[in-house]
Amino acid sequence: MNPALIGKEAWKSVPWGLMRVEHVRAVIAEVAGSPATRNKTLAALKGVARSAWELRQIKIEDWMRIQSVKGDSGSRELAGRFIPEGEISSILRICSKDPTPAGARDAAMIAIAASTGARRAEIASIGAENLFAEEDENFRIKIIGKRNKERTLFIRGNAALFLQDWLATRFEDLSQSGPLFCAILKSGRLRPEKCISPTAADRILRKRCSQAGITDLDWHDLRRTTTSNLLDAGADIATVAGILGHSNVQTTARYDRRGERARMKATELISIPYFQRH
Repeated sequence: MNPALIGKEAWKSVPWGLMRVEHVRAVIAEVAGSPATRNKTLAALKGVARSAWELRQIKIEDWMRIQSVKGDSGSRELAGRFIPEGEISSILRICSKDPTPAGARDAAMIAIAASTGARRAEIASIGAENLFAEEDENFRIKIIGKRNKERTLFIRGNAALFLQDWLATRFEDLSQSGPLFCAILKSGRLRPEKCISPTAADRILRKRCSQAGITDLDWHDLRRTTTSNLLDAGADIATVAGILGHSNVQTTARYDRRGERARMKATELISIPYFQRH
């Protein structure tokens, strides 16, 4: 094998202008993993073929043959899970029992994620200047999400109460600047100039879940659960997509875990006898 075609930089030495449909089929046949992984590889090869045709490196007939290759129509169970209300309550209760500033901060972060579906990185990067208090003791937060898209988080109800608890610890008044969710030393002293990182947010959620006796849960599960709850409550999918910051409702649909709950409930309808071992 040509040494230039081995390693991370191998793509630079591939003679893409010689790519034909049989090469694409051969590559896809060697790709292991889920249908999504195989289809991403196929989409990448099709994109390269299009660029090669635009650069007049391959003929349109060869490009069209490559575009005609069909993807993997298989499927896998959706990643992540729906979080029952009792588990979220347990996590927030654990935070509320922590008398240190970290308890108030963590409860506010988790409550915002659970009520708005905001991503961990979005929550971690919120600046105080993007927080707006409303007359009814609720809040609005301006965030910048993926692909530099701005949207507003509406903090209402109990989530607003958790946020008020944190603000009473974090700021003397709302005119102050700095990260909304700042780092906290083990001594309990706030570092108001230092925002938490997404990695730190992961550690925070793992810690609180462990204290609550909950496993197999991450920030994106909160996002999936928010999606399912909103759709279950009757919100139309376009509105939910706007809340989550999705450009395409098909992306939002992939976050819906109501089907999983329905299957669980259906399974509970089946009864089998149990005999205790003696």
